[in-house]
Amino acid sequence: MTARRRTFLLVAGVLALAVMLVPSVALANAGVHGNYDMNTDQCAGCHRAHTAPSSVTWTATSDGSVHSALLIGDYTQLYQFCYTCHGASALGAATNVEEGVLETRANGSSYGVPNTALLSGPFGKPAVDGGGNAIFTDWQDRKVTSTHDYFGASWGAYGGGIVGLKAADPANATYTGSTVPSVGVGSALIKMDCGSCHDVHGSSNYRLLKDQVFGTAVGGYDGSDNPQPYVVSNETGYPVGGFRLHEDAIALGYQPDYTTAKYAKGAGGVTPDPLKGMSGWCVGCHTFYMGSPADSVSASNTYEADSIFGNVVRHRHPVNVELTTFKGPRAVVANPASGGMPLAHAAGELTPTNTDWIDCMTCHNAHGTTAVMTGYANVFDPTNQEPDSGRGGVAPTDDSALLRLNNRGVCERCHNK
Repeated sequence: MTARRRTFLLVAGVLALAVMLVPSVALANAGVHGNYDMNTDQCAGCHRAHTAPSSVTWTATSDGSVHSALLIGDYTQLYQFCYTCHGASALGAATNVEEGVLETRANGSSYGVPNTALLSGPFGKPAVDGGGNAIFTDWQDRKVTSTHDYFGASWGAYGGGIVGLKAADPANATYTGSTVPSVGVGSALIKMDCGSCHDVHGSSNYRLLKDQVFGTAVGGYDGSDNPQPYVVSNETGYPVGGFRLHEDAIALGYQPDYTTAKYAKGAGGVTPDPLKGMSGWCVGCHTFYMGSPADSVSASNTYEADSIFGNVVRHRHPVNVELTTFKGPRAVVANPASGGMPLAHAAGELTPTNTDWIDCMTCHNAHGTTAVMTGYANVFDPTNQEPDSGRGGVAPTDDSALLRLNNRGVCERCHNK
């Protein structure tokens, strides 16, 4: 047995003990991920104040200074530590994000349908295909074809700017001459790991989504610790207004659902804010992918997107807009239970209607996908539409672009062409 394997088992054992001792462990904004009281011992489930052996670090948003995460174990990347609970062979959390499946909890309960795909999709576990090639697969041994980076590598967000969407004036956020992006991506590289998107200690947003990403405010608390979230949910008992510090949402009736899409429109009270919601959160990095007005003519910017067309005006699909053609010549296939796409609903509403919003999660998985791209989706030269002439994926990303369905099934579900 290797030293790393022994250490993994030791850390897994420590965290498994925490699972048994701490109620509601590993739930969003509860257990080890929040709801800390003033004399909590939950910190010890992950950290050592003076003797932490892990080299994993975190960066302060205020001044960019780097600090030790003080984690148990000899891990060098954050995702390795997270997989101690959320990995394919892990003890503890039922949310197996490595394989993208909800498992049955130790006490027999689950928040969602056990042995069903997680809403976020899989990052993938290491495997080998029939040709001896290293690949990643999900819980059903399907090849994972694209993921958000999560292993500490530097990455530039497609359509991204140097500081993300300006929270104070998002409609006018734009590049300047000094911040024109490099080929295909934002001009500033982001170190991507689990902590790039999630705050493991809790946040005002749905699913521990951070209140600040890439220097951009996308949630948070006011001076009286009242939550100011961007992303909320229609799950049973979801806290009105977002998660409060030191408040046990689970004890108050919150029931997260990890397998059934219950996305809500952008936080904003009676009138949902079209610049918030999941899409408003994502453009903290993907700056140009949402704007106002939200139509594909005026919603455009000039930038390079790693294609033969160069630095030209790029148009984008509108997001956070109502499906006004929902009841057109043929009804849109929007119900996920019927093979459709998840939509953002008004508060307390889950039945698809023509007032639902299309947002980022309508078409994409957040973590990864097993969707495949063939035919016209796999074209080497977009000016010469020869099916299957490409490099295995979709230009410009050369992969499945985190899409929920094969090829352009996400388009046909709404457009019925």
